Amino acid sequence: MGREVRAGLSRPPRSISPKYFYDAEGSKLFDAICDLPEYYVTRSERALLEEHADSIVGLAGARALVEIGSGMARKTALLTKALCDRNASPIYIPFDIAPEAIDESARVLLDSHPRLRVRGVVGDFGHDFGRLAIHAPPADGTRLFAFLGSTIGNLDEEAAPALLRSISAIMVPADRFLLGIDLVKDSSLLNAAYNDAQGVTAAFNKNVLRVLARELDGEIDEAAFEHLAFYNEPLQRIEMHLVSARAQTMTLRAADLRIELAAGERILTEISRKFTRASTERTLAGGGMELLEWIPDALGMFALCVARKAVLRKA
Repeated sequence: MGREVRAGLSRPPRSISPKYFYDAEGSKLFDAICDLPEYYVTRSERALLEEHADSIVGLAGARALVEIGSGMARKTALLTKALCDRNASPIYIPFDIAPEAIDESARVLLDSHPRLRVRGVVGDFGHDFGRLAIHAPPADGTRLFAFLGSTIGNLDEEAAPALLRSISAIMVPADRFLLGIDLVKDSSLLNAAYNDAQGVTAAFNKNVLRVLARELDGEIDEAAFEHLAFYNEPLQRIEMHLVSARAQTMTLRAADLRIELAAGERILTEISRKFTRASTERTLAGGGMELLEWIPDALGMFALCVARKAVLRKA
């Protein structure tokens, strides 16, 4: 963490990885964001899963569900219900950086599905996919890998295919991959979703400052930063920043970092890319996967797609 944060903050454009939002408080704040009237993402994806989860699990022939970046697993219940309805010994393997979120979601799911076996894996999906290879082996039966919430949008054009390559590397031909995709849409809807009237997203953004101060022995004046989020139309992505409200010094002793921030200077904390079918297929192809099924909602807000490990064809 110290090395990554130091590298991101040491030179402009300054940045902090969004994975550091998700301590216990950050996970709660994001859970609250999912219920906001402006934040359409969770509702849109959930509606699609309510309609299609059973057929997706059935067509995949899945016995195990492997969820990457599971968080509080708000929508996972729809997939696990289908998994439990179709299997005598279903397995759910949540993979997340926040152990608290895994514990809480496991308790909720096990209350509803006593036959379900939950095998939580704590890790960073940028580095720790080797743990999934150990804890979610093909011997568990056909696996459905799920990456929901359009979390793929938090990764840029190079990092997203690289992540998918890490997933496809541990998939076998029978496995399937379910991806949630936030679609390109009117900028007014996007800007409202990341600038909610209650200020929950702003609090979520600023929470990363508390995480850094606590974990890296820091001195940071949270009140001296402002939340900024906007849709960058040429890049088809939301950008979320923390803006220094005045000239100030940020110190993180455990990262051996002391930086001077000018008034108005920005720190990029998150991107959230928006996709079309064509850009989704390009991303999947770059990750060694191929699209099998494209499932958009009627309003063109969100889509689910089902993919498989790309089949190597002889020349």
